[in-house]
Amino acid sequence: MRIVMIGGNGFIGGSFTEYIQKENIEIICCDLIGPDKKRKNVSYICMEEEDKNFYRNILRKNDIVIIFKWQGAPATFMDMGRVLAEKNIVGTMVLIEACVEKEVKKIIFASSGGAVYGNADRLPIREDAQTAPISLYAVQKLMVEKYLEYVNRVDGINIIILRMANPFGPKQKPFTGQGIIATFLACNSLGKQVEIYGDGNYVRDYLFIDDLSECILQCCKKEMKSGIYNIGSGKGTSVFEICAIIERLTGKAMIYRECEIGKGQVKNNILDCSKIEQEIGWKAHVNVEDGIKKMLKKEGNR
Repeated sequence: MRIVMIGGNGFIGGSFTEYIQKENIEIICCDLIGPDKKRKNVSYICMEEEDKNFYRNILRKNDIVIIFKWQGAPATFMDMGRVLAEKNIVGTMVLIEACVEKEVKKIIFASSGGAVYGNADRLPIREDAQTAPISLYAVQKLMVEKYLEYVNRVDGINIIILRMANPFGPKQKPFTGQGIIATFLACNSLGKQVEIYGDGNYVRDYLFIDDLSECILQCCKKEMKSGIYNIGSGKGTSVFEICAIIERLTGKAMIYRECEIGKGQVKNNILDCSKIEQEIGWKAHVNVEDGIKKMLKKEGNR
């Protein structure tokens, strides 16, 4: 098996690469940024020119291609729309066209289950629920999803769209606009104030990175029907609950202030993940508190 990861040196891609080190899998990792450290069985390629010829020279027939690359966050402003569209939509379409030409075996796209549904009427959210994005980030994710569905219909390539919950775990960088748990842990350690947007009782679905990595690995290994799959814990945790867990585990009080919820921020989100469990037998095992314990242990934040 040969896996080509596009945008593979971020939090999810880097964690996945480390997670599968014991597997006999050849990995090609392409990114604009370098890895935190180089790992065995991994070839690192700098994406200096993101054009079709660049991808043609990398891809081979029957490759499994994982698309992690993305710019922006749910809070991205509309005035950045055109720039991000060129990177996220046009750039990804160029990659997908090269995948079709090279006859890759499978394309796995990291979409966002925490954003594309918007403020859903019912929880937990199934894959057939209406999508009602309230952020530019989510709109662009959906546009790539639709293009991939088109490619599946026309060219027959196996397309796996993973609508992921909010991933968290060791090595996630704080203060990036994503990763509330990593940011709250860093603020607690530094004695800094955190901002809680909207009602701190709103719940989100949080997915520990090892559970996510195992899911991606199984999606690579197993034969799957093309389609959209929610990937999450299936449970909701509020911001206040996260604060309480961190305080209990560290023995240090959180300092926070409540702010008005911003545009593009979803209030409540819990994913129904029964479809992926039925398809490949995967489900999440690590709850939020145990995941935070693992972060504190691994990163030495006691």
